[in-house]
Order: sequence, then structure tokens, then C-alpha cells
Amino acid sequence: MKVVMRGISRGELSGTTLITGFRGFGMVGYMASKHLALALEARKIGYILVDLMPPFIAVEEDGLGYPFDIYYSDKAKSTIIVNRALPEREFIDYYTRSLARWASKIGFNYAILLGGLSRDFKPPNDPHGYRWLYNRHYKGPILEAPLLEIGLGVMGPLASLYMYLDYEEVPSIMILPYSMVEGVDYDASLLAVKIVSRKLLEVDVRLAELETLARTQKAEVERMISMIEREERESKGIFM
Repeated sequence: MKVVMRGISRGELSGTTLITGFRGFGMVGYMASKHLALALEARKIGYILVDLMPPFIAVEEDGLGYPFDIYYSDKAKSTIIVNRALPEREFIDYYTRSLARWASKIGFNYAILLGGLSRDFKPPNDPHGYRWLYNRHYKGPILEAPLLEIGLGVMGPLASLYMYLDYEEVPSIMILPYSMVEGVDYDASLLAVKIVSRKLLEVDVRLAELETLARTQKAEVERMISMIEREERESKGIFM
């Protein structure tokens, strides 16, 4: 894995908060990271290269989006990694392990991992809409919702990254809004944005504008995700 940064030094990222997620249930990890980058007025500062890069680029609000882009918000002192795709299956473990090692070397304040939790597990009349967990190194804000209940778990690259961050002694918290399993769950993604911005980073963001943008982009986002998933299944190029 190679981290390419433009116009900013590694030292400038030290002490900032790392935010990232993946395309899991409801696409919450990806969508919330993407929306936070917009809401926090973050600028693209680089990207990540891996073996067998997913062969696609996407035109977005701030220009071309690559599979693994890095953004920086001076407003929130945050570094956001937007994972638009997943590495090839055989490289996911290497990617998450390398990402955790890089995070340790940077010296982030702590890491915020975003994902979705199936709505099937949501208790009746639950007022919070999410669950969370944190590792032994985390000393940041404590949230109001209960921690993830005994018997429930997390799978995939988010779980791998959490484990490797713990091994690298990077303080980490995971936010898991209840989400639909299939499709793009905008409500769950926006809830994650609210939790991160208000409860953890304590910054004001224009959520009404963000929600409107999310709704208007729904068709485009779902079409792009469908194309990426088809490419991952077929292992053939989809863009020219």
C-alpha cells in the first residue's frame, strides 16, 4: 500500500481525528465518510494505491474521485478516508493492516470507524438509532446510546481495521447506526454524520443542505455503486 499526499505533510496530520468506513450494510460507512468530507468542508489531499486497484474513477463535487481518497478538514482537524470501493478480496487484510500501521505512524488523536448495523437487531422503541464500541486505548467522548450488545458482531474490512488499530494501539471508536441491509440507507448515513459532527468533533455543519444533496444524488450514487459492484463481480473494466 502506498499513501500519496499532495500539498500537506504527514506531520500536519498528527493529532487530527481519522474518519473512515467501508461499503457495508446500507453503504453507511462509505456514504457517511463522503458526506462528512462535504459537511466539514474538507479538501482532497491525496489517495491510496494498492495492488490491483479497482479500475474506476468518478466525477464528484470536488473533481475526480479515486477508489481510496484522503481528505483533510482544517475546520474539524480531521482526516477522512473515503473508500469508494474495496480492494480485491485477497488484499483486504493487507489493506486494513497497512492502513492501521500508517495511522499509528501518523499519530492521529483517535480513529472513528463508521458502518451499519442491521435493523433486525434494533430494540422496539429504541430512542438512539445506533450502537457503538471502542477499544481500550480510546479516551474520547462517551456517547449516550448503549454499547453493541453481547451476541452481536461486526464482519468485513471494518472489523479487520478495528482489530489492527487496537494492535497498533490507535485509540478507536466505531459508530453503527441501524440500517437496512441492501441498497443505500441515507437516513442511517446522515445519523452517523450527526453523531460524529455534534457528539465527537463538536462542530456545526449544515445538515439541511447535506440532506437535500443526498436526496438529489440518490439515483447517481446508486447507479455508481451498481457499476462498481458489477465490475467487482466480473473483474472487467467499466469506464473508458
